[in-house]
Amino acid sequence: MMKKIIALVFFLLAFFASHSQNLEIGLFGGASYYHGELNPSVPFVSAQPAFGVLGRYSNGTRWAYRAAITQGRLFENGASARVSSARSKSMNQDITDISLLAEFNFFDYFTGSKKEYMTPYIFGGLSLFMPSSSYSTSSDVPISMPFGVGFKYSLGKRIAMSVEWKMHKTLHDGLEGFGLQGWESDRNDKDWFNFTGISLTYMFNLQKRQACNSYKDVAF
Repeated sequence: MMKKIIALVFFLLAFFASHSQNLEIGLFGGASYYHGELNPSVPFVSAQPAFGVLGRYSNGTRWAYRAAITQGRLFENGASARVSSARSKSMNQDITDISLLAEFNFFDYFTGSKKEYMTPYIFGGLSLFMPSSSYSTSSDVPISMPFGVGFKYSLGKRIAMSVEWKMHKTLHDGLEGFGLQGWESDRNDKDWFNFTGISLTYMFNLQKRQACNSYKDVAF
């Protein structure tokens, strides 16, 4: 199953690249945190550094498609747990996430434009994540459904910045990665994790310069 998912990721990357006019490659830096039995609801508790790489493909000014690999750490000491028996537990593990996302810009946006240079956006998709410790059950496929909001801003002819909050809803429980001796995990309470931060990207033109004439006020 894992090999099939990775093969699908590379197939989709090749498809988007061959059908896109613009490609943006960049770096992500920010923070990661966890929601689950050890921290049911408090955001940014025990947030840890996160980083990654991304590629964004677009043919127009409203829709874009993104692939990203992000590495972070999930740490929690159980202080925010609602169940008293969970407060003696803790987790500390690395997590690697491979995601495919579709983005929708609320305003027309194009990196390098003098007029359409900023927009809020929303996004959603699917991801495959790999925690450093064993998952709760060998049959659980570590898939999540990421979604969130962000803001894009063109800094120059080819450089852009985006700030975003991205939540991942996993399909299973057990991200904590331990046996939970003396305390039974609630299998109906699925785990979540989050990446929040800033991305800087550089834009490449995949087609000839004249193909960009349909965009308004592009600063090349």
